Amino acid sequence: MEPPDPDYILRGFDGPVTSLAFIPNSRDCGDNVSYLIAGTQTGSLFVWSLKTRRVVHRMMSIHANSVLSITVLGDGDREVLSQGREGVVIRWKLLAIDNWLKLGKISKISSPFAYLK
Repeated sequence: MEPPDPDYILRGFDGPVTSLAFIPNSRDCGDNVSYLIAGTQTGSLFVWSLKTRRVVHRMMSIHANSVLSITVLGDGDREVLSQGREGVVIRWKLLAIDNWLKLGKISKISSPFAYLK
């Protein structure tokens, strides 16, 4: 049996996609639209509106290596964590879907612990 054709193909990334996260109905971001955050092999983040199927925000090369993980925290107080292969975790505050504030960065050191900058 053949797999079904996709409904839509999201294009426009700067490299292969390595991680995804979903933001459902972002009323707290000023609208009632769902978004998809994609991390790429080049360390960039792309935010897609699932209503318009277009990129609404790009953050290019925020990590030195590929983005391994993206986690959306909270319902009303939107925060996002992005983790790069280089061992850095960045904490973001979504002021609006196209306006992200970097709150902090956790860097891995040679021991199994991390420290906050």
